Amino acid sequence: MSKWDFIIKPARGLARAAIAGVALLAAGGAASADPVSPAGWTAGIALGAPLPEGVYFINTATYFERSPKSGTGAPTIDAGVNIPVVAWATPLTILGGRVEVLGIVPELAVGVNPNAGVGSSSWRDFYNPAGLVGVAWDLGGGFGFANYIGAFAPVNTALGNALNLGGNYWTFLELATLAYNRDTWSATANFTYSSSGNDRSTGIHIQPDTAQIDFTITKHFNKWEVGLVGYGSTDLGDPWPLRTAGGLYGRKQSQFALGGLVGYNFGPVITQFYLTRDVAESNYSGYDTRFWTRVIVPLWNPDAPAKKPLIVK
Repeated sequence: MSKWDFIIKPARGLARAAIAGVALLAAGGAASADPVSPAGWTAGIALGAPLPEGVYFINTATYFERSPKSGTGAPTIDAGVNIPVVAWATPLTILGGRVEVLGIVPELAVGVNPNAGVGSSSWRDFYNPAGLVGVAWDLGGGFGFANYIGAFAPVNTALGNALNLGGNYWTFLELATLAYNRDTWSATANFTYSSSGNDRSTGIHIQPDTAQIDFTITKHFNKWEVGLVGYGSTDLGDPWPLRTAGGLYGRKQSQFALGGLVGYNFGPVITQFYLTRDVAESNYSGYDTRFWTRVIVPLWNPDAPAKKPLIVK
């Protein structure tokens, strides 16, 4: 098995993409936040599979639209996120597992009632940056397991302060993931727990703890992969009552989405595309439709050690 098999086969995607994400505006013009680590950001990535030693660039971008449910009076929302990630698979190992480090500095753009003559607005700014450290183990038989811990750093922006998209608080993150890859089939299940601290300006605890799952099942056909993708998220506690305006948004929120994924391996560069749609939601203003793209580029891998001659004169 070549070094690229560890990257291409598990999900035709590299170990870790993306953090960042999007939350949407609530009825009455205030905001309703998704988890700080947004649901769906690890879909299509076999995080449990250890990477070959090296440095990788992963860029994940998503565009989504939320049309309001009938009778809510909520605005239509368009949003886009660009998530550049640098992943370093270090030469270090712990109990046979590869130590990996990720750095993420995402950017977010949000439009409210786009193209409307009255009541439209837009924002664009950096989202909470994040750093994560994890260990990934090859368990044999096609199975892998990894666990990552890290944090989203606070940002003091209009998106965070006015719209509750990210915010001026620290968020602890733990990500436990299982991966399976064998006989042209791949499956992943990535479980995320996040816990946010108090707002650094007001001292108020705004964002509730959240739990998420992202999952993928794909079949590989030579350089192609095709399969099912999905995600779900739920608040674990009640949000701050004044986090948002509108009757739906002082309450616990949850959502579940399904969709399809297509990927192609061009050689050193790998691409993925997937489309998801909410099939269930609670206390959001509408159902999300999200289109995701991903490109993975290896930046550096160590040279293979020179082979010693069998006979030394």
